[in-house]
Formats: sequence, structure tokens, C-alpha cells
Amino acid sequence: MEYALSRCFPNPFNADTQIAFQLPQASKVTLTIYSLLGQEVRVLVDGPREAGYYQVSWDGRDGAGQQASSGLYLYRLIVGGDRFSAVRKMVLLK
Repeated sequence: MEYALSRCFPNPFNADTQIAFQLPQASKVTLTIYSLLGQEVRVLVDGPREAGYYQVSWDGRDGAGQQASSGLYLYRLIVGGDRFSAVRKMVLLK
């Protein structure tokens, strides 16, 4: 097993999308959604996780619970400070 951030499914999405990642060893994990302007929209995961496969859902809402607008978003996984980092794109359609 190795570090990996999968493409979200479905993409584009309307109601919600699933983001999967895997860890070969226990690590601190941060999974964050960003706008194309680099603004943090929502933090989905922030804390330690055991080795394994994880799936997280994003419902298209920001950190305050407000519906995000339609458009292109980035999701970034950071593991162990800087041990692993990956970014992917997704599209929210209303």
C-alpha cells in the first residue's frame, strides 16, 4: 500500500461527492476543499488516522454550513506535515 488520493465520485456532482484516500501507515491527515482563488472552503479531515483506506463525503457546503456556489474546486490531502501531498479538481453543479 502507498499514499494515494483518488478522484472524487461523482464528478461533476450536485448533492454530494465521495473523496477516497489511503495511508500505508498511521499519520496526521488534513483534507481541505479550496476555491480556485485559493480560499479555504471547508476542512473535511484534520487529525490522526490509522493506516488504511478512507472515504469522506463533501455535501457542497462551506465551513459555516452555507451552500457553496457552482464551479471548480480543488481538494488537497496533506499527510504527516509534508510526507505526502496531492491536489485534485472537482466540479460542483447546481
